[in-house]
Amino acid sequence: MDTRSIEDLIKGRRSIRKWAKKEVPDDLLKKGVELGTWAPNGGNYQVWYFYIIKNRDIIERMAKEVQRVADKIVSWQEAKAFEGEMVRSRQSNATLWREAPAVIAVLTYQYVSLMDTILIARESFDLEAKRILSFRRSAPTGIQSAAAAVTTMLLVFHQMGLGAVWLGQPLLAKKEIEDILEVSENMNLVCLVAVGYPNESPQKDRRPLEQVMKFIG
Repeated sequence: MDTRSIEDLIKGRRSIRKWAKKEVPDDLLKKGVELGTWAPNGGNYQVWYFYIIKNRDIIERMAKEVQRVADKIVSWQEAKAFEGEMVRSRQSNATLWREAPAVIAVLTYQYVSLMDTILIARESFDLEAKRILSFRRSAPTGIQSAAAAVTTMLLVFHQMGLGAVWLGQPLLAKKEIEDILEVSENMNLVCLVAVGYPNESPQKDRRPLEQVMKFIG
């Protein structure tokens, strides 16, 4: 594959939130996850795990929990300052993914690197170690690894003719979703990915490169 083909694949992908009522074959979902596990990851520890969910009852139960929390947040006094289209949109769009034919839950195992183990041992009495550890915790290796896997999956699904969307909002009900999926205590839900055959063609541009990049040298 030449650079232009890769560019077309990357620039052609869009987040899809409307899907045709058509089942996605298991082998396509499995292949997407498989290729996702070839993404870069911290220390090659591969601390990710994936649940492919097609059971409508389970998806609906997860969505109801997320919607319940979203509705509660919008009802709080602090949300009144944001009344209007944006708040209503966030509330109504919180569970659009309940219509997706498949939802992939992306999780990570609890993982502490050697460097973090040393820093943790010193953080209670060493201000420098505590400071360095705060840097590490601002972008955990497991989260970075999971993000790389999700990015890869999204491109693979797009190449397959599927449409997917990366979902962070379901973390509003993180514990409830983990309970529904019977996730073990040593695993952590990072996000959901909703997948199906697209029933929309959204077009969104990116900011000019000059606004997000600077050469130093």
